[in-house]
Amino acid sequence: MKHDYVIRMNERYIIPNLKNACRVLKALSREEKGFSLSELSRNLEIPRTTALRILATLEHEGFVHREDSTFTLGNSLINVGLKALAKINIRTIAVPILHDLANETGETAHLVILSDDRALILEVCDSPHPLRVASRPGTLTLLHCSGAGKVLMAHCLSNRLNEIFKDGKMEKQTSKTITSIAALKNELEKVRTQGYGLDDEEYFEGIRCLAAPTWNNRHEVVAAIGITGTTTRFTPEKIEPFSRIVINAASKVSSQLGQ
Repeated sequence: MKHDYVIRMNERYIIPNLKNACRVLKALSREEKGFSLSELSRNLEIPRTTALRILATLEHEGFVHREDSTFTLGNSLINVGLKALAKINIRTIAVPILHDLANETGETAHLVILSDDRALILEVCDSPHPLRVASRPGTLTLLHCSGAGKVLMAHCLSNRLNEIFKDGKMEKQTSKTITSIAALKNELEKVRTQGYGLDDEEYFEGIRCLAAPTWNNRHEVVAAIGITGTTTRFTPEKIEPFSRIVINAASKVSSQLGQ
């Protein structure tokens, strides 16, 4: 009788330098301008010679690009990323719902998932208006000052705030950005209570975003559905009616995921 050999995923099977290579790629994905060898070595607490060998290998395989002394992500990751995105079923489910959401609100609609300590924009449906505001699919955004990010934090990461924001430091994007863990905790409780997260010019001045959670059949939040618009069009008076529309759109995705 043939038996399958199953490897249990635990620390015994982790390859340290392969893990470090993954950490390098994740670090580069969060910084558009890239890092120098010294910066990566210092930030990730990896010996300089080890970091150099990792970067040399990744560069050889096309996963890292070097220009002068700065390293950024390489083109080989594009195909890998697209293949991964194609396998995410929620994207297929959400696309027609995003189109309806954009048409109903007149604002750009997006689907966002959690990616480590960032929010990853998985799909975007542009506003029917000529003036459109939105990042493109594949963009990583901060959690604490984005509507979708707040939703994902509130339901998935609320017990890891001190770990994510070491020393309590949060990047300040505008004068309205939340910059303390105490204030963020209050905000995330509000998100859970009202059923949606709001970015009220906290990421970019003049831009307002609103998002709601989508749930799977295990009652877990797996993504957020949201809209983004300029404050001249997405006015404070529209927050309440738009929240109902966005929550309804997120519920439609959840229902198709078995919720």
